[in-house]
Amino acid sequence: FNLLKAFEGVDFLLPEIVQQRDWVKVKLPESFRLMAFGNSQLSKLARGYMESRGFNINKLTTQGIGYCTKGDYSGFIIFPFYQQGNLIYFIGRWFIQVGEGKFKNPSVEDFGLGKSMLTYNADSLAIYNKIYTVESIPNCLTIGNNSIATMGKAISTYQLSMILRSPVKKVIIGLDDDAIFEAIKLGLKLVHHKKVKILNLPSGKD
Repeated sequence: FNLLKAFEGVDFLLPEIVQQRDWVKVKLPESFRLMAFGNSQLSKLARGYMESRGFNINKLTTQGIGYCTKGDYSGFIIFPFYQQGNLIYFIGRWFIQVGEGKFKNPSVEDFGLGKSMLTYNADSLAIYNKIYTVESIPNCLTIGNNSIATMGKAISTYQLSMILRSPVKKVIIGLDDDAIFEAIKLGLKLVHHKKVKILNLPSGKD
C-alpha cells in the first residue's frame, strides 16, 4: 500500500510476548439455543433478523451462534468467542430492541477479561497465511473463516501482539470507512513484519 511507503523514518513496534493466561470457565446463558433450533416466535424473529442481514442460518449454527429466549439476554443474538478450543467470552446483540444499547456482554469481573483482550475468531491466526482484520463480528462472518474482528477501531497492544506473533504472512486491513486513520496506524505497526494491504472502503459501506 503506497500510503504506508510515504511514512519514512517512522518507528515500528517490535513484537511483544502474548502472556499465556488461564481461561475462566465460561458458560453461555441458560436459555441459549443455536440459530437453527426452536419454533417459538422469538426463534423466528432471531432467524429472520439474521437472514435479513444476509446470513445463512445453518452456517451460523455450525459456527456456534445462537439466541436467547429468557433471562438477561432474552431477545439477543449470542456470538461466542472461542480460543484454543475454549469458550472464553460471548457478546449479545439485540434482534428486538429491549433497551438503549444494542449490545450486552459480561463484565470484566465475570470472565476476567475485557474488550482489549478479545479478538473474534482468533484461532484463524494459527491457520491461514492471509487474514482480514475488520471491526465487527458481522463483517468477520461475512468475509469468512480467514478473518478476525477487533471489536473496535483502535487495536489494543494485546490484539496487535497476537497478530505479530502469529505465522500469518499477509494482513488485509478493512476497518470501517470512518477509521481510515486507525487503519493506517495499524498498517504502520505491522508492515515491518507482515505484508500489509489497507482497504479504503466507500463512505457508508462496510
